[in-house]
Amino acid sequence: MMGMPMETEGGILKVTMLGHRRALIENHRGVYAYTEKGITLIGSEGLVSVMGTDLEIRMLDRERMLVDGYITGATYE
Repeated sequence: MMGMPMETEGGILKVTMLGHRRALIENHRGVYAYTEKGITLIGSEGLVSVMGTDLEIRMLDRERMLVDGYITGATYE
């Protein structure tokens, strides 16, 4: 599929950081854990965690999540 972004193929998890205050996670398969210091989501190939302080889920649907708060990092396992 030439010209197609890689993240659209097979539902690959995509994390877009919008400064230190917001993160958009696309193609997730559900919430694994949620606290004000960390949110972990299930992806097609593992887990992704967004860490910080005062984290809050602002928007959640079947494929996307918007996280607000002070974000200090993200990890993939």
